Amino acid sequence: MEVIRFGSPSERPPVLFIHGSYCGAWVWKRFFIPTFEKAGWWGAAISLRGHGNTDDKTKLNGFGINDYLEDVAAGSKLFETPPILIGHSLGGLLAQKHAIDNEIAGMVLMASPSLLGLNGSLQHIAIKRPSLAMQLGALMTVGPKHSNLRIIGNAMFSNPDSAKQNGNLLKMMQKESIMIPMEAIWPDFRRPVRFTPTLALGGDCDAFIPEFEIRYAAHFWKGKSKILSGAPHALMLDTCWPTVAKEIIGWMFSQYVRTPSRVPAA
Repeated sequence: MEVIRFGSPSERPPVLFIHGSYCGAWVWKRFFIPTFEKAGWWGAAISLRGHGNTDDKTKLNGFGINDYLEDVAAGSKLFETPPILIGHSLGGLLAQKHAIDNEIAGMVLMASPSLLGLNGSLQHIAIKRPSLAMQLGALMTVGPKHSNLRIIGNAMFSNPDSAKQNGNLLKMMQKESIMIPMEAIWPDFRRPVRFTPTLALGGDCDAFIPEFEIRYAAHFWKGKSKILSGAPHALMLDTCWPTVAKEIIGWMFSQYVRTPSRVPAA
């Protein structure tokens, strides 16, 4: 498992960043890790098995949800105290499944499906962006070299200029396990032992995750939801990232710092 650590241990809960499909821990390095470290938070970003700089990519199609949950559990054990899980897309779904059976300090769900499963997301993509559905299928099975990254980029980012600026990062995208959509499509009706503080963030321009998924996830976890105007799916890389980071850090200060000072600007 690839681990990217940041910051120095403190009295604040540690943070564990969990990426979504087709990528790795690198999605957090450009903006979020330095911003959160500057704001006084510490923790790590992990790459799920078969992703990022891990050495088991040839086994990717044999990995399923339970394998990724083992990685989240291993990432949580990097710290002596339960972390705040910050998950994007599939990473947010994994965070929720982990939180059902395990103690965590809290969760931030970024453009993440709820425990209802991926069915709403898949329908949302098929209806709104059928060409995107085809390209995601190609990305999953044959990789970025044989996928139309322009279509994928224009769906992930708020405008073509932003997608173009992130073109080199799009080339770092990778295949995803074919088991994931088959397993993640099913709803998870389990109830957690305890409800953890939760912030669910999404954008009204997200081509992947419909707004009701964001609101439902917050409702289920008895937390807070916020839909950001003009925000797309790639919340940590798009030009909206400073707003997203400020929302998350502000919420974390309100939840975990007894005498919060002014929230640092992202």
